Amino acid sequence: MISEDVILRVKELNNIVDVISETVRLKKSGKYYTGLCPFHNEKTPSFTVTQDRQIYKCFGCGEAGNVITFVMKTKNLTYIDAIKNLAERANIVIDYNESSITDNSEKLYRINRDAARYFYYNLRKDKIAMNYLLKRGLAPNIINKFGLGYALNSWDALLKFLKSKGYTELDMLSAGLILKNNNNGYYDRFRNRIIFPVFDYRGKVIGFGGRVMDNSNPKYLNSPETSIFKKGTNLYGINYAIQDNKEKIFIIVEGYMDCISLHQHGINMAVASLGTALTTNQAKLLKRYADKVVIAYDADSAGEKATLRGLDVLKEEGFDVRVISIPEGKDPDDYIKNKGKDGFWHLVEGALELEDYKIQKATKGLNLNSANDVAKYADLTVDIIKDLQPVEKDIYINKLSQQTGIQNQALYDLMNNKLQKDGNNEEKVNRDSFFGDKYYLEPVYVKCERALIKMIINREDMEEHINKTLKEEYFISDKRRELYKFVCENLELNEEEITGLIESKFMDYETIEEWIKIREIKVMDKDCDNKILLDDYVKELKRLKLDQSKKEIMEKIKNYEAQGKLRESIELAQQLFNIQKQLDGMQ
Repeated sequence: MISEDVILRVKELNNIVDVISETVRLKKSGKYYTGLCPFHNEKTPSFTVTQDRQIYKCFGCGEAGNVITFVMKTKNLTYIDAIKNLAERANIVIDYNESSITDNSEKLYRINRDAARYFYYNLRKDKIAMNYLLKRGLAPNIINKFGLGYALNSWDALLKFLKSKGYTELDMLSAGLILKNNNNGYYDRFRNRIIFPVFDYRGKVIGFGGRVMDNSNPKYLNSPETSIFKKGTNLYGINYAIQDNKEKIFIIVEGYMDCISLHQHGINMAVASLGTALTTNQAKLLKRYADKVVIAYDADSAGEKATLRGLDVLKEEGFDVRVISIPEGKDPDDYIKNKGKDGFWHLVEGALELEDYKIQKATKGLNLNSANDVAKYADLTVDIIKDLQPVEKDIYINKLSQQTGIQNQALYDLMNNKLQKDGNNEEKVNRDSFFGDKYYLEPVYVKCERALIKMIINREDMEEHINKTLKEEYFISDKRRELYKFVCENLELNEEEITGLIESKFMDYETIEEWIKIREIKVMDKDCDNKILLDDYVKELKRLKLDQSKKEIMEKIKNYEAQGKLRESIELAQQLFNIQKQLDGMQ
């Protein structure tokens, strides 16, 4: 067995686009990437990679899978060897033994959890620390929700506590909770600070941030990077922001307090980038859960620079990117305290589109009454809009012409010169257009079996009807029959949890490929009677099964007649009659 946690971490730290790009030249097209399939010869791209779902599929030959199966197939590796290969690529330390494969992260999760609990209880016993947070406007329920704590004003309080729990100094060093001094002694990293536990998207503690309660420096102190805490792959508050995010939107702020304050006021889709420029990995994480991002950084110069660095990263991942300009030099925490949820949400609704924000920034320091500055402004603006879709380009060109008095054609000429220099005249690939030649044609029963398994996963209020209607013996494919049984045995789990179990239990390429194809199909329709749909799929499977039996019996009758075995032939003829009668009844 392979630990589900190992598989999850291997997939998290090996983005499928990056891994496949080492073998296949991919081109971005909206939320997808396309390229020539590595599994069959083709001239027109049929191979797509879906980043938010971390899967690939070829519309030409039918191959499908995830990052692990891609490495298995392209490098001719076993499942376990593919896990090892990807673990090494991501610098994940794995413990190999005969019965299982685990990494060293589990102990780090445990020690961080115990440290977080220790800090949590400290805060509730220290009036000064608690009053500091209350005076900052945080309510007790939000303090509890985010698990805020307090590190005692002591050199070794946490060290002693964790030793009493059985952890060694090496464990604490690995987690970044203690430091080593010049005399080979050890002391706590966090002392006399408010503690902000940092959770990953699953709600596991992966690190900490500590803030002083006075004006001393450094104001904030964060855990160092560990094998489970990578600052460029996580965002503060992500574990709460992904819950019930029906709007499919994230609001990104800079710091802990900004994020917590927004949540307290009912803006529950807020996350914090912790003051650093957004990375591609953070953007990829967000893309799993949303399509739109609103940046709400502080209205100081440092905030604006951080905003600009992160915008293109988000745009490249296919987000609808908007930017809030916080007025009056305030940060989101100050603004929402003064204006409330409605006032802040008004800013969100009026957030500038990415290009408008960039154009606004391009005017800084330029005098549009100066011919020289007007030319500079036009050049900067054209550079910003040149890669937009044709209709968007036309809109911005018209706006720019009205602002500057420069003729539209002159602006188009300027843009075309820039595009020629960039070599950016390739035709865009549209995923919805026809992909190459389809070399495979799947039998009807394949679609039926996949659809039925998907309906079991998304059964909603149909469980009783499914149990009455669908039987294991109706499945023609052994592989899908096995998956059907496995899903039925784990109906208390959701789709993601079942996926984790399948990937740790089944280590062959075909099963995982089949499961990915099952997950990808859409069968439930709110405008249709799904019970009738299920009945139709079952009826089709029964018919196909009978057709299969009919062909087998006809072949046997033919052989018996050739051998002169008339009695056996007559017995089979009666079976054939009964099968035909059933088939006629299905018309």
